[in-house]
Amino acid sequence: MKYLVRSLKYLVVLCVLYVALIWIMGLTQPTEVSLWEQLLAHLNTRNGLYMVIVFVVLAALYPKFGFMRSSIAECSIAEDRVRIDNAMRVFGFRFVEERDGVLIYRAEGVFHRLSLMFEDHIEVRATAEGVELRGIRRAVARVALQLRSYINNRRYEENNNEA
Repeated sequence: MKYLVRSLKYLVVLCVLYVALIWIMGLTQPTEVSLWEQLLAHLNTRNGLYMVIVFVVLAALYPKFGFMRSSIAECSIAEDRVRIDNAMRVFGFRFVEERDGVLIYRAEGVFHRLSLMFEDHIEVRATAEGVELRGIRRAVARVALQLRSYINNRRYEENNNEA
């Protein structure tokens, strides 16, 4: 069910972007034809049909490729909680709750949440090797890179303190 909802959200976003593009084109080249007549005229062509097919295929595949899991070795929720919180905060995520040992973060601000299509949560789970981040691809990739940097800095600091 979650997969279907994500696909439909993405299809709506694609349709809104398409309508906005047609509207902007109408502003740059004023005509006597209304926005809806322009949309219908384009959708009644072969290219319009291809575009609808591409939108549906993209929306169907989006949940598979738009979300990811990223594992970070040598990281512990208990020991590195401050580093995890800081990495999330850098990219506009705040701690919301902890469920069954899983930390849940959400995006702050309406515009940030809207840019993530309200799929704005990142889950942090403990694994045997470290932690795993789950969520929308672009947010998880950014946070994971930042968190890896913090973990590397911790190792560097520990090595320098031993010397």
